[in-house]
Amino acid sequence: MTKTESGERPARLHLLGALCLTDAEGRDFTPKSRKAQALLALLALSPRGTRTRIWLRDKLWSESDEGRASGSLRQSVYELKGALKGIDAGILTTERNALGLDLDRLWVDLRAIREGGGALPAGVDPDADLLEGFDISDEEFEDWLTMERSAWERLRENLTTAPPAAADALAPPDAPAPRRMPRVIEIGLLPGIVHGGLRSGAFIGDYIIESVARALLDYHPVQIVDLREAGEAEPRPGEPDFLIRTRTLVVGDTASVSFLVYENGTNTLVLSQSMQTRQKDFYEDEFALTNQFVAQNVDHLAKIIGGTRDGPSGIRNDYSALIGYGVLAGMFDLDPGRMRATTEALDRLNERTENSLFPSLGAYASSFALGENIGGWDRARRERTEALAMDLLQANPFNSIALACIGHVMGFVLDRHDIAADIFGRAVRLNPMQAFVWDHLALHELYCGDLDRARAASDRAVNLGKYSPISYTYETTACMVATLSGDHARAVALGRRALLKQPRFNAAMRYTLAALGHLGERAAAQALGAELLRLDPGFGDRETREMRFRLPCREASAHVLEGIERAGF
Repeated sequence: MTKTESGERPARLHLLGALCLTDAEGRDFTPKSRKAQALLALLALSPRGTRTRIWLRDKLWSESDEGRASGSLRQSVYELKGALKGIDAGILTTERNALGLDLDRLWVDLRAIREGGGALPAGVDPDADLLEGFDISDEEFEDWLTMERSAWERLRENLTTAPPAAADALAPPDAPAPRRMPRVIEIGLLPGIVHGGLRSGAFIGDYIIESVARALLDYHPVQIVDLREAGEAEPRPGEPDFLIRTRTLVVGDTASVSFLVYENGTNTLVLSQSMQTRQKDFYEDEFALTNQFVAQNVDHLAKIIGGTRDGPSGIRNDYSALIGYGVLAGMFDLDPGRMRATTEALDRLNERTENSLFPSLGAYASSFALGENIGGWDRARRERTEALAMDLLQANPFNSIALACIGHVMGFVLDRHDIAADIFGRAVRLNPMQAFVWDHLALHELYCGDLDRARAASDRAVNLGKYSPISYTYETTACMVATLSGDHARAVALGRRALLKQPRFNAAMRYTLAALGHLGERAAAQALGAELLRLDPGFGDRETREMRFRLPCREASAHVLEGIERAGF
């Protein structure tokens, strides 16, 4: 009996309380072994119900070698198949590299709560613990279970009880609940106001407002509503949540443009930024100055959106802390706990939306962990990251941030710099206003050994990202390029600027230390080196130092390591 034949899912899985697998009539088909039960739980709570075999082996047999772990996984799959065969053999799908559950055939209590926006189905105990009394002697599984229990605790705080008619205690819903995302923030584009120089002033205004909208869409799943053709002269009540417009004044050769943001409903002006320059400066160097103004306003507007909470207009953005800058800031916070929380958030968002940004950021999180030595990195993790990156590449996302993430994974992690070069080219063409894209193009050029191109891209990233919460990462890339180019004074200045904003950023510390060594500033180098060793004790070992610098050629590595030695380390 399948869902399409009966109108309901034939199997029910209870994860709150003791794990229990039943058919629609309540008969128990729970697998006997703990590992088979754990396998079922891992799949049931995974994005889209699917995990790679490597990931599952790591969670259940992390201390076994690959051969033994693969054999144990096959045995647990056999046991799980046997249990599900009594209900619906089609629930479990097995492929060479992955396992999955058909969630159209299997009702899962915790997923039903999440998909229902926190509504508690009848018959589910809100006080029950997730996988109550469950114990698997594997630290990786225990870590996963701890995080899932924490997520359940957070969800439980906002539960609502479903009305009696909404669900039957013994039967799952007739149809799968639709994806339920918090309401998307809506931004309306108003016609620009132009004083003098009508044609050029209108072009400048339209370029800025459209560029802001396009750049914001790369980071945030906002909805853009173009009201310019509708002739909206003034902010209007009701939707959208925010209204943006430009005001341009052209006098002779000089143009002044203001970017304005209103909170709709209250007609409150929440942002006003202006720039004034010669008209030709707006267009020179591929709109470099104008793009910097665009990036500044995107950063500011993103922070406004991220801070929105039930204001006078009733705006609410429940997932604002999880998108855009929030995710990247979580990665660069350099805290393993926050990195895990960020990864969890990405998994949930990836499960609830088709936006290519979230899985791309997930792949990037792995590459960042490799670069900053957060967490272990082994062949299995590399394989997982490669599989995810290739899947995303085949999906062909039209998002410059997503492409930059994938390009960095392909080059930095997988050493496929030829593929990475093409991806970065697409990313820059899609949106030349994104500092994040230019910064990772700079890293790519650095790893390929072209320091001139790396510096050009890095300078653009630093200029575009002056107001970004992760601006110190762009300054760190510039510090790396300057160090390898022999411009050590500039490298120190950039590194110190980055460390003022993020004192624990190891990459900035390493390259600044090397530059100080080349400059002969021994006292400053000793102080910085001591702090670096406190954060990264392994850096005192020569072989470990060589591993920390993933550089394209022996001469580049030798130059940096020589600076470290001159600094006294």
